[in-house]
Amino acid sequence: MISLCKSIVKSKENKMPEDNNNGINNKLNIKDIMLTALNRWYILCAVLAVCTVVTLIYSYFVVTPLYNSTGKIYLMNKDSDKISTGELAVSSYLTKDYENLITDRVVLDEVSDRLGNKYSYNELKNAVSLVNPEDTRFLEITVTTASPTDSKKIVDTVCTVAQEKIIELLGIDRVTIIRNGNISKTPCVPNVKANLIKSFAVGILLYIAVIVAIVMLDDKITTSEDVDKYLGISVLGNIPYQNKAKSK
Repeated sequence: MISLCKSIVKSKENKMPEDNNNGINNKLNIKDIMLTALNRWYILCAVLAVCTVVTLIYSYFVVTPLYNSTGKIYLMNKDSDKISTGELAVSSYLTKDYENLITDRVVLDEVSDRLGNKYSYNELKNAVSLVNPEDTRFLEITVTTASPTDSKKIVDTVCTVAQEKIIELLGIDRVTIIRNGNISKTPCVPNVKANLIKSFAVGILLYIAVIVAIVMLDDKITTSEDVDKYLGISVLGNIPYQNKAKSK
């Protein structure tokens, strides 16, 4: 009877269309992926654990912590206590000129001199960033360095020198330092929480890729349903597996 079944199966195999030979790889479905993902959950745990360890090592031992400090100045011409919408738009546009001046050598070389030439012009230019809130005459000056104390000293000096140079060179009568810099206790770089979220996202994508690869490369047929599904052959019967060791 077994030999008869084998012969019937073989005869049907010979009549199979050519595209069934690749049926295992061509009939990949979501159900197979989900089942494999659930059965291989330990791979996800391992991937996330590796991502976490690598991210923490990178954040705490590879990347140099950076601290920022922010000061704010306010620019106002004389006789401009009352500002129209048009004047505000023009002054906001002119603030771009002030931004260019603050990052120019005229200001930053003076800042470097007052700080004992600890930082060069290029280092200061890379450390200083400016933000002008829309439709305002405020300028927020932020300095980012590896030292929270240095960041505060630099931003305070930049605000002072900028105040002097803007009045001297651009004819602005009132430049007020609204706020000096602060000493930050928490580094802005690295952002460990953001790095962990990114690494988890990468880990999950990597896990999905591994699961899909496992399903696509798995060409084993383990059930009668697999025979019908992947090979298009009707199963006439099953021979139950018996463990000889247990039978003894």
